[in-house]
Amino acid sequence: MKTLHDTLEKALGKLPEQIFGQLLTRKLKVYGVKLSPRERQQLENIILSGESKTLRLKRWCWWKRESIVLDFSEEEIQEIEQRLNEVAERVPQLIEDLSNQLSTDILGTLKQRWHGELRRQRREFARFNKHLSAHWGVPIELLRMLLTISREQGINLNQQLRQAPPTDSTHLVEVLTRLHARACQVVDEILVLLSAGFADGAMARWRTLHEIAVIALFIGEHGDELAERYIWHQHVESRRAMRDYVACQERLGYEPLESGEVADVERSYVAIVDRFGPSFGNQYGWATDQLNNNNPTFANIERAVGISHFRAHYRMASHNVHGNPKGVFFKLGLLEEADILLAGPSNAGLADPGHGAAISLVQTSAPLALLHPTFDNIVTLKIMLDLEAEIGQAFGDAHQKLVDDVG
Repeated sequence: MKTLHDTLEKALGKLPEQIFGQLLTRKLKVYGVKLSPRERQQLENIILSGESKTLRLKRWCWWKRESIVLDFSEEEIQEIEQRLNEVAERVPQLIEDLSNQLSTDILGTLKQRWHGELRRQRREFARFNKHLSAHWGVPIELLRMLLTISREQGINLNQQLRQAPPTDSTHLVEVLTRLHARACQVVDEILVLLSAGFADGAMARWRTLHEIAVIALFIGEHGDELAERYIWHQHVESRRAMRDYVACQERLGYEPLESGEVADVERSYVAIVDRFGPSFGNQYGWATDQLNNNNPTFANIERAVGISHFRAHYRMASHNVHGNPKGVFFKLGLLEEADILLAGPSNAGLADPGHGAAISLVQTSAPLALLHPTFDNIVTLKIMLDLEAEIGQAFGDAHQKLVDDVG
């Protein structure tokens, strides 16, 4: 912004003197005086300064001492004012032209220098990452081990359950295997964020993981009928997404949906609501019957599966998802609230999202494993529970050491 200001000042700063100088040159010419650019600049400075000085012109004969009196008529003064007003009217266009030119020039310069800056940033991040790994490496790698165990068990269970003879749990298998796969993916995302020092981002992703765990536990408890409702609820979500698209499509310049496609989505919605009742059209309408609530919320489901004690953590994680004031002023990446703006990675705050990810992953894995409770699957689940407790302890120890080091 300062660059634009300086350029604009340079372009406009001399305009009043230039306009006045042009009028001076014209009037002096009447007296047979023709000034060089340097002499005209000197004369402008003398007159505009308001001081009484003499300007000597070298090419005049030294013995001539002539005085020239210049009178400015009302018309000439109005001419100066009019020309200045014309300049003022052109300022917005001048600013746009200058800003376009400057942005192009500066961007070109930045691109030329970017490779050097990128190398510097990579060296800086490597040093930061080495320090973070030295402090948090043990709990992070334990969490990675837990993810590997859970993922491998999920792959095996998916094969075992889908290859088994048809049962009355077809919908349940479909939902729980998909929820578990998504949970594994989210934990992988959390690991990336933790390894890079983004505690608040990792906590935001844990919020999603917690929702997956709650829904998996709830559907696992209530069985295939609820799983079927959950699957059919896609039609409600599709209609909501379609209506949002239609509302903003024109302004975004997107292609409108085909009328037949819109009609199909609406028909599917009407059919599914007719089948399950009007409350099925609500956000968590698929859980209406099990909760005996026509408009259930996520908090109701969370409470039903007995893990509402994570509500405070869920609220804290929500601050990093939404644009509310708490998310702006509170940061996990800062050891204590202070007048510091965290605009990048930090070595602090990894314990809550790290341990939370371990807990929620085990919670999501449990109902899937219990669909096929073989000896191997039960043992694997117990291993995961033991490892989750170890992960919590390791993250807690790392956090405490960081507090002690800072203190």
